[in-house]
Amino acid sequence: MSTTPTMQDWHAHYDGGRDFRALTDTEKAVLGEHLALPDDAREAMALDVACGTGELARLLAGAGYRVDAVDWAEAAVERASAAPSDTIDYHQLDVTGGDLASIAPVGGGYRVITMRRALAHLPDRTRTVAELAALLEPEGTLCVITPHADRHPEKLRGICLDDAEIDLLRDGWVHTERVEAGDSTILLLRRPKVGAVVYAEKRTPKPAAMAGVAVVVTNGRGQVLLGWNPSRTMWELPAGKVEPGEAFEATAVRELEEEAGLAARPEAVLLLGTLCDAAHGFTRVTEVTRITEFTGEPSAREPELVTRWEWHALPVLRSLTQPLFTASAQALNVVWPGLLPGVPAAHHTPRPAGNVTLRFGEPRTAVRLREQLVRDLTEAGRTDTPELRRAFTAVPRHAFLPEQPLRRAYANEAVATVLDEDTGRPTSSVSQPGMQAVMLDRAGLRSGDRVLEIGGGGYNACLIAELVGPTGSVVCMEIDPYVHARTERFLAETGYAERARPVLGDGAHGAPGHLLPEAGFDAILVTVAANDVPWAWRAQLAEGGHLVLPLRIGGFTRAIGLRHRGGTLRSTGTSPCGFVPMQGIGRWDETAVPLGETGYAIQWEDTPPAPVDGLDRALAADRVEVWTGVTVRGGESFEDLQLWLATSLTGFCRVTGDPDRPGPVRLPKRVGAEAIVTGRSLACLMVERREHDDATGASTWEFGVQGFGPDGRAAADTMAAAVHTWDRELRGRAVPALTIVPAGTPDSALPAGDVVEKAGARIVVSWPDRDGAAGRGVGQGTRSGGGSGR
Repeated sequence: MSTTPTMQDWHAHYDGGRDFRALTDTEKAVLGEHLALPDDAREAMALDVACGTGELARLLAGAGYRVDAVDWAEAAVERASAAPSDTIDYHQLDVTGGDLASIAPVGGGYRVITMRRALAHLPDRTRTVAELAALLEPEGTLCVITPHADRHPEKLRGICLDDAEIDLLRDGWVHTERVEAGDSTILLLRRPKVGAVVYAEKRTPKPAAMAGVAVVVTNGRGQVLLGWNPSRTMWELPAGKVEPGEAFEATAVRELEEEAGLAARPEAVLLLGTLCDAAHGFTRVTEVTRITEFTGEPSAREPELVTRWEWHALPVLRSLTQPLFTASAQALNVVWPGLLPGVPAAHHTPRPAGNVTLRFGEPRTAVRLREQLVRDLTEAGRTDTPELRRAFTAVPRHAFLPEQPLRRAYANEAVATVLDEDTGRPTSSVSQPGMQAVMLDRAGLRSGDRVLEIGGGGYNACLIAELVGPTGSVVCMEIDPYVHARTERFLAETGYAERARPVLGDGAHGAPGHLLPEAGFDAILVTVAANDVPWAWRAQLAEGGHLVLPLRIGGFTRAIGLRHRGGTLRSTGTSPCGFVPMQGIGRWDETAVPLGETGYAIQWEDTPPAPVDGLDRALAADRVEVWTGVTVRGGESFEDLQLWLATSLTGFCRVTGDPDRPGPVRLPKRVGAEAIVTGRSLACLMVERREHDDATGASTWEFGVQGFGPDGRAAADTMAAAVHTWDRELRGRAVPALTIVPAGTPDSALPAGDVVEKAGARIVVSWPDRDGAAGRGVGQGTRSGGGSGR
């Protein structure tokens, strides 16, 4: 049999009645000593990789484990399954495909993972071992049994590992133990090392070798090719110097074939620009090239330089335990900006987008997780149309989060991609899929629609592109050059570059004039929190078009769908949400006003700031507490109450501080307490648990109000009365309706409701049961409520 057998080879091997070499007595003794379960251990899971006909799986089951056993040979699994067992589940899986996570224990990991006489056969050992490590319990053990090269003839070298390869494997673990067992070596590996990849330089080369080409190649699973250079103990991309008169594309093709045995065409090479940095006192110039179309399998054609080539999953690169060549790391970050942290700087001169279409590859695990995400969203009522389900099924979210593990990329949660250096708060993220589905639905997108997106990243733009189809268009505005660069590259990598156009600029100004459709955009989606509704958005929105944005009112953000009619925007739906704030001219000041030395501060939102003199003394004096009798269940949303208080109460603000610090104000764990300031007095909303069921975890909480200062009782009564009004008239009965008109619109033209003043707009919040204004147009009602023209 070949030393690099295929799946079909192994199937034929087992189908012909042959088996694997049986466990030796020494192996059994070592396994029994090191992998035995304590007598009082709870049920533990084990995974046997490349299980063959199941001998090792049965040994583990006999030791008390519940075992998942996998092999890629169908005949092996059939023969192993012929012996029924209540504690062993057999699976036919290709371990090289990275799909082992599909059978991993939910909410846990494996106590033991075994791989016997198989690792040497695998072309991508580093990636496979990293994937297995991710499936272990925190104190779990990976047990690798491998034939040793020094104890086998040269003709069997392909099934063995030598000392250098064994040491390379051990280098990625905190605790390792090596046991010799006849002609084999047993490795017991615990606690994979966690840390950022480091970068290294080679020895000083000849000056002529300082100008070259780096080749970034990915396979059909989206994995990138790296070679192991043992003399310099580092991983590196295929690369080499440019011969005199040679085009960069030709250099990339030549070096890829000479070093790794892969054949590509110059026409399939995409040039991504030039990197320039200093190394060893020379100026190093590297042209970054991208290839996804090739033939052949990687092989070490120049073993004196690279002894093996392996395909690596992108997220794993961030935690490589061996160094990565600096120039290779720089090139990888050109292809996938942000993939690798802390890479030494190099100046990048990008090239205009080429006409080479890249072939997108992804592992089967990504497809499975994406399909599961769509099922979860549909079950939650988020993707309740066929069009939304198709869009979320088609767009590979992980391609816009290359630095994240697949499970994180497909979790229904927002993932930060840029953090503020001073505060550590996110300034850019890939939004939560569930919220994206809500906002896309409110945009009412149809085939052929022209759409403007404010906020980059690329993923949402691709979802929009799927919904508007090939006859529609998407313009994506992004103010941050780094995020814009990510957007451009990821759109190109996924094949959406022709369907979504990224533009660098401040989205508060809308789209550049040359990209504005004659009749305006059919929809504008804003994916950053906005504190206002700029005139440009209304001006660029077609009559009847939809504006969907996370709008901040009173310090609380709501994802609001709005329909444009006659210069007025009327809401079609609202949902609480959280988004990163706008930058540029749309940025707002979140500076809180400290209350003396109390540790508390006042956060003014849409209310004109009032003097806070004396409030520190009010906090130090006696306080009153007013309990409302209004309760909510644990986990029950009361966002409408927050919006009601923020828009109906004069002097509304939030009191901020450390909720864990003892003090007079009972701050919630969320950001600040809802409050009002009246003169030298202050009232703050609070909640207290009244009931709790230990068996079910159910709880009930009551709203109360704290009052401070000479008029603290009156202020507390005012806020408590507003809570009662919400509970009696609005709670569960009314959905607030928003009407947005330009700043300067006279009061007489406003519908009934509470008015929130913004720099560019007046926002009227109407509660149908109170104001009767849900169906009224501008100028058809009288203003009411406690907004007092704010």
